[in-house]
Amino acid sequence: MIKVDLLEYLQLLCNYEYLSDLKYNSGWQSKLRALSAPEQFTVEEWNQTLEYLTDHPIHCKTLREVQTYLANPAPENTEKSD
Repeated sequence: MIKVDLLEYLQLLCNYEYLSDLKYNSGWQSKLRALSAPEQFTVEEWNQTLEYLTDHPIHCKTLREVQTYLANPAPENTEKSD
């Protein structure tokens, strides 16, 4: 089985050619919230992915904290518009 990291997986889900397309297009939060098995990715992968997408440091310690972060976006956590 091939292991794909969360950021690459999200890129495939969104059907973007480049990883950087994720940062400048909306929709990534809903894709992350809709993952059927979020536990397949480590908390560290979640932190790195969210930090990349939001340009803010993310320090979640558990998957539950990640899910709370995604469910309750603060203004600095919101998607960037097209």
